[in-house]
Amino acid sequence: GGAGTIKKLTFVEDGETKHVLHKVELVDVANLAYNYSIVGGVGFPDTVEKISFEAKLSAGPNGGSIAKLSVKYFTKGDAAPTEEQLKTDKAKGD
Repeated sequence: GGAGTIKKLTFVEDGETKHVLHKVELVDVANLAYNYSIVGGVGFPDTVEKISFEAKLSAGPNGGSIAKLSVKYFTKGDAAPTEEQLKTDKAKGD
């Protein structure tokens, strides 16, 4: 689906079925960009409003591609993600 679509992704982690909710923010085929946010799900921190991902592909050398991904945390109020949460989330993305 296009921008505004909510997708429920179900997966198994440590033998337990879990899910996350992805909201598609942008699909730009012409510029090879795709942005989405995680807006909820099992284990989603109470202090976080959403975690947004911005992905963009561009032509690389020798016919390859360069992928750029940025991640932004949007917290509720003055809450900030802990260093442990950042490390855990980064490890999941690697």
